[in-house]
Amino acid sequence: MAEPYPFHIGIGFPLTTRRLMKVRFVVLLVGVGAAAAACGDPFATTATLATIDDTAAVYALTGAPESAPTAINITFPRAVITTPSESYDVVFDIRNDSAFAYPPHAIGAALTAGIQIATQPYDAITQAPVTGYDDTMPLFVKAGDVLLVQSQSSECATQSVQARLFIYAKVVIDSIFYDNAAPPHTPRTIWYRMRNDPNCGFISFADGIPKI
Repeated sequence: MAEPYPFHIGIGFPLTTRRLMKVRFVVLLVGVGAAAAACGDPFATTATLATIDDTAAVYALTGAPESAPTAINITFPRAVITTPSESYDVVFDIRNDSAFAYPPHAIGAALTAGIQIATQPYDAITQAPVTGYDDTMPLFVKAGDVLLVQSQSSECATQSVQARLFIYAKVVIDSIFYDNAAPPHTPRTIWYRMRNDPNCGFISFADGIPKI
């Protein structure tokens, strides 16, 4: 009987073929790893919009003229009227000598945004926290206070990652006018400054286009 072909073993592939297959498989794995390293995180998102500053005033919700802005929208930074057809993230009111900031749910709106009082000065806050926001209770505010706002913006509704559904902003209360000695029907007013990061899920308040 003739000896078996010396290069055929196992499942019938020649030894030299099996070695070539193993080498090619290793090369393929190395190539995939190099490509992944070159591309970075496949789920990473790059910001395209620079941070935005806005300065404006809003009236107190109680007693404000019908067409007067009493809230702010942080996605497209501006003061807006508190109506069902408008999008807003913080509503302001003044009762007697106290001012309050309301998240939308606190006045019965279906919009989703949360607020909290910062513990640092406005200029020292370089990025927004991602936790600690209250979307149901009003906050007492006074001149000098800084509000941090997290809005579940409709502009981010198509994002597939939960953390990317939000827009963040910081708002400083510059002054509050609630002079009880003023003539009747004189609107009570809150002046503020705001900076937002208009990129979905980004938290940086640095100048220019954010990195985080």
